[in-house]
Amino acid sequence: MVRPPGPDRPLYIRIAMSLKARILAGTYQPAARLPGEEELAAAFGASRSTIRQAIADLRQAGYVVSQRGSGTYVCAELPIEPLSPRSGPVYTGFLDDLDDEAHHVHELHRSRRSVTADAALAAQLRIPVGSPAVRFQGTRVRDGRVYGVAIDILPPHVADRMDATLLDRCPTIGDAMEAVGYRARESLQRVEPTALDATTARLCNGSPDEPALAVTGVAYGADGTPLDAYTLIVTRGYGIGLHLVRASERETP
Repeated sequence: MVRPPGPDRPLYIRIAMSLKARILAGTYQPAARLPGEEELAAAFGASRSTIRQAIADLRQAGYVVSQRGSGTYVCAELPIEPLSPRSGPVYTGFLDDLDDEAHHVHELHRSRRSVTADAALAAQLRIPVGSPAVRFQGTRVRDGRVYGVAIDILPPHVADRMDATLLDRCPTIGDAMEAVGYRARESLQRVEPTALDATTARLCNGSPDEPALAVTGVAYGADGTPLDAYTLIVTRGYGIGLHLVRASERETP
């Protein structure tokens, strides 16, 4: 899904996204001072003007504030909720990669049901505990090949605008969200090794306990409002997925 920006992006954007990842992962805490321009320029192998562009991008997005004569500081309140520290790597970025994937992916056997928000889901979607939400699940297919199961949990005000006709013509829930005016602009997600349970294995033509990846996160709209708490289980053999699972298994004591 969302990956750090690639080499085709301008250097200042790649630097801004790298700094944002460190902020959201807790390396730079709220209200903490960022390293100075000279130090960042040396660390990233960039000019100070490029660093200034990156800082300006973060400042415009609401992640940092600059104080004349003092430096640049992480905002006390961030536009999106940082993830609590756990075992998996954290990825941040604009949803360009997800948009690109949507041109090649569709979902089969999509289901829809109402759920009640527990404490974790309520925190993700910023809704009261016990509030209703709508859970979609579909088997993901890319280029004719099943590669995983997607679960998207949306607030009712988003999901209720998606009728059956719209859902039938939209390859993913992300497409359906955009079609009704809720385009996800930014996402924070975690990638961790997991194993297929019996239900997911059946949907993916795999075997129970087979290694897989769990991509979990929250997608946010342009105003920073959570739109989608999602999980994507990626099966064995899907490119980087299997590679990351194996790497994680080797690092486990």
